[in-house]
Amino acid sequence: MRLERFFGTEAQARVAQAVRDAEARSTGQIVPVVVERSARYPEARWMGAVLLAALATAVAEVSRTGLGATELPFLQMAAAALGWLLANQGPVERLLAGRHAMDEATRNRALRAFQEHGLHRTEHGTGVLVFASLLEHRAHVIGDHGIHARMGDAEWQRAVDLLVQGIAGGDPARGFCDAIATVGAKLAEHFPRAGAGAGNELPDALRTSKD
Repeated sequence: MRLERFFGTEAQARVAQAVRDAEARSTGQIVPVVVERSARYPEARWMGAVLLAALATAVAEVSRTGLGATELPFLQMAAAALGWLLANQGPVERLLAGRHAMDEATRNRALRAFQEHGLHRTEHGTGVLVFASLLEHRAHVIGDHGIHARMGDAEWQRAVDLLVQGIAGGDPARGFCDAIATVGAKLAEHFPRAGAGAGNELPDALRTSKD
């Protein structure tokens, strides 16, 4: 998934408005972040090359094509090159990279984003990261200490599910808006805004990154 395709000016404006609406009801500080990918997964390309070369070799042997010692290496190299290219396609890369590697990469990238965007520095510890990684179809919602102590991971799961559904359905901007609205409702329940309350400590805009 390309960031430019799904997060043009109008989509980014919708996400920023969702943040403003959510923050109007609570003292939480929500920061939405989307990255194109959380890691490069070079092992996926090597695996694609090796697997397709092995498959081409097996097919050549079984079909008795008559390829000799001179021709077979060329077939193997061509198959390996094709496997390398195929492994750059999202669905194939996800399959070859594996669930564990993608889980770890997106979690680490989300924690990095939490620090990069100052969510650990809010006055009352009420920063909340709403994070999505498009390639991996993964999302994380991370709350700072003041919020997490009251809510924990379970409270964020519905928002995570909505964000992942938006990515998988080809409308990640809608996923962000739905997730932010859910986070906002939870924050309003646990940390309602009384009167004017605290100011807006962090910008509302969607942060985007290629990696």
